[in-house]
Amino acid sequence: MLSRILKKAIVFDAFPKVDADCQHRSPQGGLVTIIVSICLWFLIVSEFSEYWYLNQKYEFVVDQNINHKLQINVDITVNTPCDYLTVDVIDAAGEGLHMTHELRKISTTFEVRSAHLLGDDDDDDSRLNVKQVVMAANSNTDSFSPNNDVTENTQTACRIFGNLDVNKVTGNLHITALGHGYGFYNTAVELLNFTHRIDEFSFGTHYPRLVNPLDNSVEIAEAHKEAFLYFLSIVPTTYIDNNNHVLLTNQYSVTDYSRVIEGRTGVPGIFFKYDIEPISVRIAENGVSFFTFLVRLSGLVGGIWVTAGFALKIVNRIWSSLQKYL
Repeated sequence: MLSRILKKAIVFDAFPKVDADCQHRSPQGGLVTIIVSICLWFLIVSEFSEYWYLNQKYEFVVDQNINHKLQINVDITVNTPCDYLTVDVIDAAGEGLHMTHELRKISTTFEVRSAHLLGDDDDDDSRLNVKQVVMAANSNTDSFSPNNDVTENTQTACRIFGNLDVNKVTGNLHITALGHGYGFYNTAVELLNFTHRIDEFSFGTHYPRLVNPLDNSVEIAEAHKEAFLYFLSIVPTTYIDNNNHVLLTNQYSVTDYSRVIEGRTGVPGIFFKYDIEPISVRIAENGVSFFTFLVRLSGLVGGIWVTAGFALKIVNRIWSSLQKYL
């Protein structure tokens, strides 16, 4: 029964076979086969690379987040004793916030460690793809690790760290000395030293493993009365990987400026002036499914072989016609 069905199915064979005795191999056919095989190899590798390495799509949209608060994550060590430092925020809404007691202050010894001058190092997350950023954000890492801080009163530096909730408007977070901008106690100029190392400065939910432009940077003061100014432009950013894992965070760009204060022409300290952009960035991974990859690969291989076969037949016929007239 099965053999009868198979015999009747022969008439539907779309892949007729040619006997080996009827086949003719030519040097031209061998050369075309080699060329097509090499081209196919490179095209297959290219298709596989496109399937394996996902593309990133960038979209710029108006920020529709209606949150009224913005979290600032700070971890900075200043080469001035803690008793003389104060942290304050003034925003565009006219609200002034005294944040010294919202952050932790620990006496320590100032060390440069592996920090670099701003702009001298490219160790940030701009080179990471979406999946790496999402994985780094979701990794379990303790926030604001102790970093071997000491609490002896004889230490001359102060580590200031923690999270601040401020209004989501343009603002100025600054670290100054008592009596130099705020406070009734006038700190002696000889005690001022705003040399500082920034281990963390970010906006939004704190992800310790994500590296920001100011992270691991250091500035050395040239005088007792010196002002360090950082101008930050914050861009709300959404990362979406190929598995639809969403990460909401904030990127920022920074420019810095410092100047020595002469007389009473300014206030010495460290100033972070931030502005929030109305445009948000959406970065999503674009990839194809394995089924789509197989369909494209099959079409590529089959199409090139068929096209090469037709081209070879046309060339052979033209060559045969020319030989008749030669």
